Amino acid sequence: MSSGQLSDKIIKKIPSIEEISLEILIRAYKNVIKTNQYDVDWEEEQFSSHLVSFMKKSLLRKKYHLYIGIEKKFLNENELPIKDNDPKRAPRIDINIASWKFVKNEESEYFFEAKNLYENNWNKKVASKYYNRYIDTGIENFRINKYYNGSLIGYVLQGNITIIIDKINIQLKKDRKMNKAVNCLSPIEKIDYIKDFSYCYESMHNGKDKKLKIKHIFLKF
Repeated sequence: MSSGQLSDKIIKKIPSIEEISLEILIRAYKNVIKTNQYDVDWEEEQFSSHLVSFMKKSLLRKKYHLYIGIEKKFLNENELPIKDNDPKRAPRIDINIASWKFVKNEESEYFFEAKNLYENNWNKKVASKYYNRYIDTGIENFRINKYYNGSLIGYVLQGNITIIIDKINIQLKKDRKMNKAVNCLSPIEKIDYIKDFSYCYESMHNGKDKKLKIKHIFLKF
């Protein structure tokens, strides 16, 4: 079982909240796998809640004074809670992490949006539907700044991670040819970011104002 630590070239400098958030996520995931107390029929919210319960037990949480929560609503506190800023209509993201330790006199936040994924149709679930959800309400929500400063998590509940990524990339390529808003400039590609963890990836997209890199973490259950 691997350590889930950041690679040496990253650990040498002062970590960012992104680096610590990814490290605490992977450590929690490895402990979830070790205890083997989960069900592949769970919904995304159940996996996220279970992971957060392990993240909260991490020594990293104490070291960096991390607040870790689930189902964070994105509200503009400088505007009245009406129309698109109405709490009932505000977008929510699965996991949020915050701390005052990373930037002086400023709260830093990092977010994870999670999606269930399947290689093939399984247990009445249509795999292609989940690929489209991953793109349309995962990648696209980061691309248009509905979500920000975060990464996507793919909970792989059936099949092979590499094959699933290939299928998502095929759909991204189709979307680009059809001029759909997602406008992917590069496929999802593996990056060396987390030490001894193979399933960290990245893709490049046309954001609203600039090009946007999105990290993808695939967790096999």
